[in-house]
Amino acid sequence: MTDEGRTPSWGASLSWQSLNVLLQVLLQLIYIRILAGLLTEEDFGIMAIALIVVGVVEIFAQVGIGPSVVQYADLEPKHTASAWWFSAALGLFFFAGMFIAAPEIALHYDEPVLRPVLRWISLSFVISGFSVVSRSLLIRDMNFKALTACALTGMVVGNLGVGLVLAWQGAGVWAYVSALLVQNAVLSLGYLIVARVPVGMGFRFSRIRQLVGYGLRSTAFNLLTYAAAKVDIWLVGEKLSTGATGVYDRAVHLMGQPITVLGKLGDSVLFSGLSSLQDNDSEMRQVTLRAMHLVALLTIPLASALVIQAEGVTWLFLGDRFAAAAPVVQILFAAVAFRALTKLGDANLRAMDGLRAGIAIKVVFFATVGGGVYAALSANLGLEGAAWAVLSASVLQWLLTTLWMAWRLQFGLRSLTRSLQTGVFLALVTSSLMVGHFLPWWLEAFLAALAGALLLAFHPPLVAPAWTDPTGSFRKSIASKLPSVLSNRWSQ
Repeated sequence: MTDEGRTPSWGASLSWQSLNVLLQVLLQLIYIRILAGLLTEEDFGIMAIALIVVGVVEIFAQVGIGPSVVQYADLEPKHTASAWWFSAALGLFFFAGMFIAAPEIALHYDEPVLRPVLRWISLSFVISGFSVVSRSLLIRDMNFKALTACALTGMVVGNLGVGLVLAWQGAGVWAYVSALLVQNAVLSLGYLIVARVPVGMGFRFSRIRQLVGYGLRSTAFNLLTYAAAKVDIWLVGEKLSTGATGVYDRAVHLMGQPITVLGKLGDSVLFSGLSSLQDNDSEMRQVTLRAMHLVALLTIPLASALVIQAEGVTWLFLGDRFAAAAPVVQILFAAVAFRALTKLGDANLRAMDGLRAGIAIKVVFFATVGGGVYAALSANLGLEGAAWAVLSASVLQWLLTTLWMAWRLQFGLRSLTRSLQTGVFLALVTSSLMVGHFLPWWLEAFLAALAGALLLAFHPPLVAPAWTDPTGSFRKSIASKLPSVLSNRWSQ
């Protein structure tokens, strides 16, 4: 039985997944902050190497089976059963491969403890192999309430429970390893309980073949995305000192935080919802332009504020030791809105299986980042030159992705401008309150944010202009949750 005509519940899905992402970020920050006082720098260094190695392997470990289950229009129980057996076998295969390769990786890094750490962490391939199909079914059905419950339970039991207790008892790096495995096990158990897979139907090669084609394209797309995100850091490490690499890495990490939050929403809610509309170009076009409007409304003012207040934000999150990163952070912050809008384009590419075009765009992005950073560093332009190269590549990537969406969904420059103009207007208003630097940076940022929030609250057409909400249903749903001083405005 297929689920043709499935209708996405955008409001509830975005609410639950937003809560999920924000709470995960908060809990992770608390967890890492406490661990910082209990583990040594060497413990964190070993885990950083291990997670990079495992992260690269994980891109290949499922050959895109999870995204295929979400995206495939004519999914049947026989598909999900075949996908489960296939992903379980892949998990065991990659666990065995990592178990064998661990000694050589440990020897390469001259860290003997990496061998047992990698072998234990690679159990996560087995755990995810048994549960990735169930998780993908929850995303496909946009059951983000269940996903949130599973994710938060896993973090609380694994990180805040097992991890901190073992760290307090002096377990060192093994506290981190144990927390990761327990978290993944609890998550996977929750997925398996909530989303049952009819494994008794067995494995059919014909069904898995229908999924693997998209899965391989998705794997290539994800690999290029990952490589493009790391090539600049690698080049800085090759060309400059370790200290300069650390400064640049922290700057990139700071720039990436808002992108990470929006990326998780795009990879789940937008990807699943748009996949359900892949055969309805008219509806897909409307949803895409509405989403672009909302992303622009949030990220263009945010990027503008971050650029203006880069020095203060750098001090707040990185401290005095990384003061040299502020000019680099300021340049990279300008890329935030372009990267966020590109995430929306990525969701479209994946939902409509435009991955061949997406792979070509990612190749161009990777080459532009790598070539630009290499040229900047070779010309002795330093970290700021590298940051300008990344910003330029980010703008180019957004332009190419947006051009593909405009071609595929047949919308023109007028529609694109209409989707972006409110975000630009709000950025101009809020930024004008910060450019004078007459007040402390944090007070300027607070007053600008307050002014922006009041403007949006008392002028609903900025949030939901008539073209995005022709029936007024969205405004009325918001009005029902607001106090009387605002509800009348939003219900009109």
